[in-house]
Amino acid sequence: MKQKVLMLFSMSFQPHQGRYLRVYNQAKTLVDAGYDVTLLAWDRECRFPKEEVMDGIRIKRFWIKAGVGQGPKNIVNVGKFNWAVLWYLLRHEFDIVHCFNLDAIVMGLLAAKLRRRKAILDLCEPEYYSFWEARFSWLLRGINRLERILAKRYDHVFVHNAYQVEKFRSYGISHLTQVGSYPNRSMLAKAVKNEETGGVVIGRLGTIYENNGIEELITAFRQLLSKQERHGQRVTYKLLLGGRIYDSYRQTFESLVQPLDGHVEIIGAFEAADLPRLYRRIDISIILYRRTRWFRNVTPTKLFDSLVNGVPVVVNAIGDVAQIVEKAQCGVIVDEINPDSICAGIELLASNPQLRNHMGKNALKLARKHYTWEACQERFLAGYRSL
Repeated sequence: MKQKVLMLFSMSFQPHQGRYLRVYNQAKTLVDAGYDVTLLAWDRECRFPKEEVMDGIRIKRFWIKAGVGQGPKNIVNVGKFNWAVLWYLLRHEFDIVHCFNLDAIVMGLLAAKLRRRKAILDLCEPEYYSFWEARFSWLLRGINRLERILAKRYDHVFVHNAYQVEKFRSYGISHLTQVGSYPNRSMLAKAVKNEETGGVVIGRLGTIYENNGIEELITAFRQLLSKQERHGQRVTYKLLLGGRIYDSYRQTFESLVQPLDGHVEIIGAFEAADLPRLYRRIDISIILYRRTRWFRNVTPTKLFDSLVNGVPVVVNAIGDVAQIVEKAQCGVIVDEINPDSICAGIELLASNPQLRNHMGKNALKLARKHYTWEACQERFLAGYRSL
C-alpha cells in the first residue's frame, strides 16, 4: 500500500518559477518512487486552480489573499493559511507530513503529533525572515528560537546548503540531510560554449531590485568600457541583464543603464525553459549579493544554473559559494561592494579566452558530478526511507 505524503508549501506552486523547482522535484521523485503525494499550497493571488493534478502530484491550493515579501504585515494571513492547513490535516489520512520553511513549521508538526504520524521539515531558505526591518529584530529572535526548538522534534530535516548543515548540527540535530536546490540534468550542457571572436558577453540573470549587486555591477562595467577605450582594445563588451524588474526600482535602474547605450541588452522576465538558450549567449556569469542579514548565508540557485551550463562565474563570498568556486576553480571571487574588484574580476576572464574555457570545463565537470537534482535525489529518498 502506498504511503501518503502531504507537503505543505506557503506559495502557489508552479514548478517553473524559481525556488518552486525544488518542491516539484521532490514531489515528483516521491511519486516516481511509489509514494502518494498531495501538495497543499497557498495561492496568495487567488488565480490558480484550487485543485489539479500535475505529473502525478495532487495539488490543493488554499485561496487566501496576501502579499509576498511583506514581513510582519502578513502574520495574520500566515495564521489563516496555517489554520486552513491544520483543518485539512485533521480530516484527511496521511503517513508523512512534509513542511517547507517556517510558514508551516508549527501546524505541520502539531498535526503530525496529534495524528501520531511522521514529520519532515524542509528549510530551503537559510534565513527565512531576515529581510524584515531592524525594528522587528525582537520578533525575529523569537522565530529563530522557535525554529531551533521545533526542528529537534521533527523526524527528519532537509536543508539547502553547508551553512545550514553546520547550524542545525550545532543544535544537536543528527537526522539531517543536505539536498540542494539544483537544476535538472536535462539542463546540463553537452560541452562548453565555443568561443566567438570579437566580443564578450557578461550576463546577469535574476530579479533586479535595489541593493542586490546591480548598482556595483553596472559601475564596474562602465569602468571596463572606459579601460577599453583608453587602451584601444579590439574586444567589444556587452552586458546582458535578464529578469523581472521591481516596479519600485525601475526608474532608478533605467537611469543607471542609460549611459551604457549600445553596450547593454535588457531582456526582462524569462521562463526557466529559456535558461540554456540564454547561457549559451553568456561568456561570464555574474552572481553578486550584498552580505546583508538576508543574503549573507544564501547559496543562489543561479550559481548551479551557471555551472550546469559550463559558464565561468564572478561571485562574492556568501553562503558556501566561495568554497564551491575555489575548490572547482570555475570562477573568480570579488568584493561585491567594490566596483574596482568586480571590474578586475571581469577583466581577468574577459581578456583570457583560454582561462574562460578551462573554468567552464571545470564548472561542467563539477555540476555533472554533484550539482544536478538527479545527483542528490538518492540522498533525498534515503531521508524518507530512514523514517
